[in-house]
Amino acid sequence: MSGLKEIMPARLVSEKDKMLKRFALDMAARCQAEYNAAFERFNMDSVRIKVHLSYACHAIVSCYQGDHNGCTKYSLVCSNRNSLKTWTEKSAYLKNNFKLNKSENTAALLRKCVKYRLGPTMLNRTCKNTNTQKAEATNRAIRATVPSNVTFTRNYKGRVHTAIHNVNNGPGESIVKLCKAAGVPIEPGSRAARGLKNIQRHNENHKLYKQSKRYTDQRCSKKHELYEIYDEYQEEKDYEKNKLLQTKRLAAKQPQEYSFAKKLRSRHVKNK
Repeated sequence: MSGLKEIMPARLVSEKDKMLKRFALDMAARCQAEYNAAFERFNMDSVRIKVHLSYACHAIVSCYQGDHNGCTKYSLVCSNRNSLKTWTEKSAYLKNNFKLNKSENTAALLRKCVKYRLGPTMLNRTCKNTNTQKAEATNRAIRATVPSNVTFTRNYKGRVHTAIHNVNNGPGESIVKLCKAAGVPIEPGSRAARGLKNIQRHNENHKLYKQSKRYTDQRCSKKHELYEIYDEYQEEKDYEKNKLLQTKRLAAKQPQEYSFAKKLRSRHVKNK
């Protein structure tokens, strides 16, 4: 959006462009986090969600300008009370001291950006808070079962159905149900049943760990560290011509003479 690059707290144009890209990513993550928290807090009640997010929009604008009083009242993901970190302090894209100038023009630009995601029209379109992650997970499972470099002419449908059944029930439970449907049930308490139960438990625990706050915080901090490393060793700053090492030309290899070849050549000379 025109005008946002000018308000970025940077000196060079290249730094403003880079900061604007990261600010856009952070703004999208902030709006989605607010919506997810409100969706869970108000138990999918669209009316209460809209009322709460109408106040949260103003809190987000003030938050990026350094004022977190509105966040304490209306935000569900940012707060400066009880020694909790604010959104900018725990952001994966922005620095801890990121702050935009407090002006009406800046507030109007930020409010317009927030309305793209948390406005009434967009909230009506995304009232169920669905995404394409389940479809993408199913497609990945199908590609793993039916790779594109192999043609399965006889059992293609069966492989696809097995992959979908695995996604819906889990790896261990899926095998138990398929064996029972095929007429070869797995005996409860057997070694195979215990192994499949452990596989199913490990898969469920892995999913819960991926959704836990600890894992998301670790992933956010790791992303923040990677951005800091890039800022320190960025490509534009360190690039120089003829920086690569010169390749050494190897001499042409001479054909190797084996001992038996020398003997044959000497015999041929003696016969002459």
